[in-house]
Amino acid sequence: MAWMVGGAAFCLAATAVGAPAAEAADSTAGPATSPEPAAAQMVPPVSGTVGGSAGLYAVAGGMVVVAGGAATWLRRKRADRVATD
Repeated sequence: MAWMVGGAAFCLAATAVGAPAAEAADSTAGPATSPEPAAAQMVPPVSGTVGGSAGLYAVAGGMVVVAGGAATWLRRKRADRVATD
């Protein structure tokens, strides 16, 4: 019990000592210059512009992947049906 009372008294004393310093600080004073955003320091992986048909290529590539997955699924399903018959 004495440890808790002593710890609480220490916290209150530290807060009382630090409160006037916090009040004295000017909250409107900011840094002399604004910091640079982290995104401004990153270099884009691809420089230049992407053509107007990039979305079309992405959709076509996705359809190729889906068609390949469907063909593999169908092949396995047929092989399982033959093995169980």
